Amino acid sequence: MPDQTKARLRHILAGGQRHSAGAVQLIGLGTLRDRLGKRWDIVKERIYEQTERLFDRHLPPSDVWLRADDANYLVVFATLDRQAAELICGRIVSELHRLMLGNSDTSQITVRSIVTELDGNIAVEAMQLDQLIARAAQQGAASPQSEAADAGDARTVPTADAHDGGSFHPTICYRPVFDTSHKVLSTYVCHADEETKRILNALSTDDARSEDYRFRTDMELLSQSIEIYEELYKNSFRYIQNLTVSFSTLSIGRHRREYLARCHSIPSHLIPFIVFVIQGVPTGVPYSRISEITTILKPYSRAVLVLLDDGAPNLAAFAQAGVRGMGITVHAGEPDARATNRLHSFGTHVHRHGMIFFVDGIRSAAMLRIAEDAGASYVAGPLIGQDTDVPGHMKRMTERELIQKSAKTARHR
Repeated sequence: MPDQTKARLRHILAGGQRHSAGAVQLIGLGTLRDRLGKRWDIVKERIYEQTERLFDRHLPPSDVWLRADDANYLVVFATLDRQAAELICGRIVSELHRLMLGNSDTSQITVRSIVTELDGNIAVEAMQLDQLIARAAQQGAASPQSEAADAGDARTVPTADAHDGGSFHPTICYRPVFDTSHKVLSTYVCHADEETKRILNALSTDDARSEDYRFRTDMELLSQSIEIYEELYKNSFRYIQNLTVSFSTLSIGRHRREYLARCHSIPSHLIPFIVFVIQGVPTGVPYSRISEITTILKPYSRAVLVLLDDGAPNLAAFAQAGVRGMGITVHAGEPDARATNRLHSFGTHVHRHGMIFFVDGIRSAAMLRIAEDAGASYVAGPLIGQDTDVPGHMKRMTERELIQKSAKTARHR
């Protein structure tokens, strides 16, 4: 550890009791610097900027960070213990590697913890990220309520009965999509994470916060996903990004205007990779409304899709309005017989109107086969891949490989 970093550490640790209950971590950029070689000096300012954005995204205001030297950041956690802090830092470094290098090999990522020895000297203890993840998984299996598991994300998300709208902070994540025709994972859906969805779903439709929370979630999805894609694009990373947006956001004038203003700032070179997926469309929505929404989104995307939870809308109206594809969700616990009937009936009608048919919520090999038999061009769900913080590389895979990968992942969770 450089002497300059040690001096800063001593100053922090001697500076009072505010963070004495938490852990101190050292986030090093040395591996990234080595991997980038001569490019480091060219892109290091961008790396600093991206690292600090990740801190803002993953750390609450009570935690403190600073750049200690050319290749190290210090992070002082106010409340998290060492193990939980290590997982947070590992997640940040992993995401940074994926953004800058296009991959994040957890066996090559080292997480460093600062410890104070009995003689007062400062030492650094290191562990590989894949070892940390394996340890957390083992402890989580033994104690599902462990503090480390609960601290998987340092941000605090409120419950649905919170009355202060300022405390609602939606979180985004990405889910891979399988192209059944070309046997490739080349598309990622950017959507709200499960905790954010839980809060949104707990709000009744007549709750004044419902439309506002959905709008704020849509704005966060749009802003963060474009920011992340722009960084990946600079590093020659390409994928199709499906971006979910609520029907209510596009239907309320003030929300629609603000959303479109943000769309207008999407870089022109990213537009060919953006697909909007409209959710929450009422069954009886008039053609004029769908046509209007599709028309205003088209200049900022390669296509507009609609994902339905259930129902049987007028598909002809969607096709005439310029919607490129229609999708349906298979719900958790839904009987296979009912899902089979829904998928075959819906898929037949979607194809009849010349649109692409896609399915979300695929959780089993049997349901994957049913979706493909029903003519689904694209499928997503837990079987296809779990939610991630950033998109992955395009990857060719067969259905058998997907099933085997899902089974392996399930055994290690």
